[in-house]
Amino acid sequence: MFNRREFILASAVAAALPQAASAQAWVKLGERHVQPVADHDRIHVGVASGPFRAVKLLVRGNDLFIADFDVRFANGGHQDLAVRFMIPQGGETRVIDLKGGARNIAYVDFNYGKPVNGRGATIVELWGLR
Repeated sequence: MFNRREFILASAVAAALPQAASAQAWVKLGERHVQPVADHDRIHVGVASGPFRAVKLLVRGNDLFIADFDVRFANGGHQDLAVRFMIPQGGETRVIDLKGGARNIAYVDFNYGKPVNGRGATIVELWGLR
């Protein structure tokens, strides 16, 4: 049986749990259909989506070699991230923490190479962690 103090503490912890879980949610920031050759593309995000503390790229539809991507922040700064990894269809990059804590992202530029194998379109998704 809880005493009054334990009940209040347990209630406070229970009330905070859904907020903590939603604060840690992954949010899809955008996607781009990429060309069947080596190229460069951009995913526009915009600051209205809020600050994020980490990002990752997901690949759908085909394998894709991601050379690097450059996160451009709303304040004009940027963080260049060397990936150099073949991401299989349905795979993703590692979670990449943004320097300086939670930041507003304006856009992300990325360089890639797609194997020419005739397996169809490739879509790159950008996800952010609040």
